[in-house]
Amino acid sequence: MLVLVLSPPAASAQEIIDRIVAVVEDEAIFESDVDQAVRQYFFQKGQTSVTPAERDDVFKDALDNLINDKLVIAQAGRLGIDVPFADVEAQVQKAIDENTKQLGGDDAFNKQLEAEGLTRDELKKLYRTQIRNRMLVERVLQKDMAKERKDPTPEELRKFYDDNQSRLPLRPEVAHLKTIFIGFDTSSGSTGEAKKKIEALRARIMAGEKFEDVAKAESDDPSSTLGGDLGFVKLEDLREPNFAKAASSLAIGQLSEPVLTMYGYHLIEVTDKHPDTGEVRLRHILVRAEPSDKDIEEVFATANQIHTDLVAGASFDSLAARYNTDPAADKHGDLGWLKVSELPEFFRDVLANLKAGDISQVTRESTGFRIVQLVARDAERPYEFAEIESELKGYYEQQRFGSSYEDYVKELRKKFSVEMRN
Repeated sequence: MLVLVLSPPAASAQEIIDRIVAVVEDEAIFESDVDQAVRQYFFQKGQTSVTPAERDDVFKDALDNLINDKLVIAQAGRLGIDVPFADVEAQVQKAIDENTKQLGGDDAFNKQLEAEGLTRDELKKLYRTQIRNRMLVERVLQKDMAKERKDPTPEELRKFYDDNQSRLPLRPEVAHLKTIFIGFDTSSGSTGEAKKKIEALRARIMAGEKFEDVAKAESDDPSSTLGGDLGFVKLEDLREPNFAKAASSLAIGQLSEPVLTMYGYHLIEVTDKHPDTGEVRLRHILVRAEPSDKDIEEVFATANQIHTDLVAGASFDSLAARYNTDPAADKHGDLGWLKVSELPEFFRDVLANLKAGDISQVTRESTGFRIVQLVARDAERPYEFAEIESELKGYYEQQRFGSSYEDYVKELRKKFSVEMRN
């Protein structure tokens, strides 16, 4: 089947602009649909030089995927499953943001778009269709395939572990750390005044004032014009660990205690959550707290004295109980076992030259000074069965899902009509 359009008035002939390559339940898949998916594939790879053989292979895979999606979407219609438009749009913007970041910024993103012959609006339209389809597919599979899902037996899990050890993730390098962190807010100067202000703002909200009204009137952040709204974000994408940690502990509608970051003090509230994507909608109020030279000198002097006492043999636990202000640590400054790869870069640099039992030098951070003790370190290695047993079920399901999905699509091909066109 060919789709024809009339050329402009000056032309007398008709021009073939597209053709149908497959039909699934009266839903056509056009060659241009597959071409767009191919271009998107190479766009995401950042690959501009492609051989005809590579393009042909990707075209075939893209067509198969589009047919499979159409089959599952047809099944969604039978099951009465749909996806809210707002959920789709949130994921479209997220995909655009992630691609922009991956390619190195807006300029690189636009150059890659141009290389693939796409506009930003065309890419959004393509994402919109694909993301809605993907979300429909996920919902159908959760509903339809869950009927056949059975929990693996302990014997099946053990066999899966023995057969797949080389493909399972390694247990990352971890370090057991203790810390004494002395924040600038412990000084007697400007940072302390900012803390008093943020505590007063919190009291006003707790007494009944609307968060957005206080944010518009008092917040030092540009989001103040929006009532402090930051939209939907993934907590792991936030650059300030203190902010992310505080937000992760909040229920919807719960107001945080004052949170200190390099920008100042924040009050944070979670207004919505998307459990399926891990995203949360946040709003915040910021009171900027710029430590003065006097604040910095005062806190540094305290940190240096603590370090001197530690080197002389003073108890780390006792000094941590007295001075540490890092809420991530317990009352003795114990941070527990942490993945080294997830620590800030400066923190990894501090650990690089430490042996078990060593105490670091005083290290400057954006909101204060820190001293670290390396209690113990464990290098990267394969997981023991007992260490990964709780996660094995997920890996087991992923593997079984792949083969189950292929079987599922084959069954759908028996239910729905699929016609290939040359």
